[in-house]
Amino acid sequence: MGKDRFSKILIANRGEIALRIIRAIHSLGMNALVVHSSSDRELPFVQEADEAFSLGSGSLAETYLDQSKILGIARKAGADAIHPGYGFLAENAEFAERCRLEGITFIGPHPQAIRIMGDKIRAREKARELGLPLLNGFTGSPGELAAQADKFPFPVLIKPSAGGGGKGMRIIHRAGEFEDAAFEASREAENYFGSGGLYVEQFLINPRHIEVQVLADQHGNSVHLFERECSIQRRYQKIIEEAPSVSVSAEGRKLITDSALKLVRGMEYTNAGTVEFLMDDSGSFYFLEMNTRIQVEHPVTEMITGIDLVKEQIRIAMGDKLSFSQDDIQIRGHAIEARIYAEDPMQDFQPSAGTIEKFLHPDEQETRIDSGYQEGNRIEPFYDPMITKVIRHGTSRTDAINKLIDSLKGIYITGLNCNRDYLISLLQTGLFVQNQIHTRLVELESRSILQAYQKSRDKLAPEILLAAAAFISLQPDNSGGKSWSSPWKAIGYWRLLPEISILYTGNKHLVKYEAGSGRKKMILWLEGAAYHASLEVRSQEHYSVRINKQVLALRASTSLSEINLDIDGHMYTLRRPDRLDERYIKLSGKESSGPADRIVAPLNGRIIKIYIKEGDKVEKDQTLLLIESMKMENKILAPHKSIIKESHVSVGEQVQNTQLLFTLDTNDRSSDQ
Repeated sequence: MGKDRFSKILIANRGEIALRIIRAIHSLGMNALVVHSSSDRELPFVQEADEAFSLGSGSLAETYLDQSKILGIARKAGADAIHPGYGFLAENAEFAERCRLEGITFIGPHPQAIRIMGDKIRAREKARELGLPLLNGFTGSPGELAAQADKFPFPVLIKPSAGGGGKGMRIIHRAGEFEDAAFEASREAENYFGSGGLYVEQFLINPRHIEVQVLADQHGNSVHLFERECSIQRRYQKIIEEAPSVSVSAEGRKLITDSALKLVRGMEYTNAGTVEFLMDDSGSFYFLEMNTRIQVEHPVTEMITGIDLVKEQIRIAMGDKLSFSQDDIQIRGHAIEARIYAEDPMQDFQPSAGTIEKFLHPDEQETRIDSGYQEGNRIEPFYDPMITKVIRHGTSRTDAINKLIDSLKGIYITGLNCNRDYLISLLQTGLFVQNQIHTRLVELESRSILQAYQKSRDKLAPEILLAAAAFISLQPDNSGGKSWSSPWKAIGYWRLLPEISILYTGNKHLVKYEAGSGRKKMILWLEGAAYHASLEVRSQEHYSVRINKQVLALRASTSLSEINLDIDGHMYTLRRPDRLDERYIKLSGKESSGPADRIVAPLNGRIIKIYIKEGDKVEKDQTLLLIESMKMENKILAPHKSIIKESHVSVGEQVQNTQLLFTLDTNDRSSDQ
């Protein structure tokens, strides 16, 4: 049971969920305490907290996963309760038990519920006992499972029996592929969750992922808050979520929510939780798992029900009864959420660590923005790559989608790559608009989504884009704080034609220009053609620019050598190589010897496995090592047939983008490049 009333709540998390919890705590008149790693000390959640305590530097095990350190801080600070958020220690039964023994309320379910639902094998047994529908499943060690692989109903899905978030999952289509995949999945599971146990489940072809939000108090009252559609995923990570699901019939809704509550009541579960199901194309559903915490996608449920789930978590933990019944909860309209990640969709979604230089977003009265970052913050490679969640509510699914697209176009992020443009393209895809979606849509349609995205970008003629970039770059106060004004502007046009260079998609273009007074008008010469540019309107980063007869509404900013133009939901990054920019000097220096005889890291991260050693012969596209970055494993492949001449890294080492990994003996190269 919780204490009568909390005064101080410590948040054992970071980023956007920590900020979200702080605001709920403050709205209840309580003090919010946070812990943070050294690298997170400038993030908004630290600034908004009433008290903040450093966990020091080091790995996750030494910071956000260090139970003793966090509990020690909670004791010293006089915290009544700990809210774990999601991820990290949120579904750690040992941590929940240690909180209880310390006399600190864990804002979540009882440790036993976490233990049962945190293990997919035990969770299935409990679901079976309570009569929930299940898919065929098998459990055991990698060796035990491999020995009976010929009995499986292929295709099957290998999953870690502990943990979640898509880590360690593998789809296997035939018995001959099973053994290697099982041992690889087990190793990954051991790395992430401390347990290599596996669970093998019958794999449904293109199902939907439907989940039910539940709340239960300590007095035997429990309710559901309807379902969410979470089928749009990439690498088993959700990227777009909706509530409710328009694919679930009224009859199906009753069946799936009744099943969720049957599980909650059968376990005597308390606090917030999410019961997840797979639904096939006939509308039949099967229990998948239960997450015993708040979910990333909880805002869409809040927007259709009007219930603040985090406040309810805190009230339940204090021993309060639910203040509403099932009949009080109604669906109002439709809500949809998109997650913006620091990644590059055009480079196979490679994580993109770095500093956020500009971060603009639309009016928060219309759009809900849940973000853990602001301008000047750095996205580190050892945390989840999510920058922000963008959520809209509409009268219908179509209305909500259109509003979300408008809001995403209002997001402006520079300094690193992100998937905003890709999300807009995905939301406009015919299959998504027509609700013909499933969990493998992104995987199967990725090429067509990217092609549609590229086709939309290419509607803007490259010479108009280059002229606009040159014109923006030459505005007097838009060059990283430097003024490019000149006494010449006071006497009209220059007679000489200065020249700048613009780099775009690897090609350098020379641009000559003549500037009028104040540089609001220019004549730009590009590839021998003249382009008349004029500044129609400017308000901070918002511009209206006329190039010949074409008027462009855009947002723009420059940073050192970079020119960022955001035009109708497309971010274009061009560069002035004639300007000093240490970022590119370092990059070109490290790559100066060329790719043929060396392999460099394509991103920041930690090396978790090396498959080869010095002297080994390798084939083109052979996996050389794995780099973990932003909670994802990234394979580094051999660019061609060669011999590993020298290895420059070791397992466990933290590497930086463009750092040398291997030197190759290129004498063994063949025509298979």
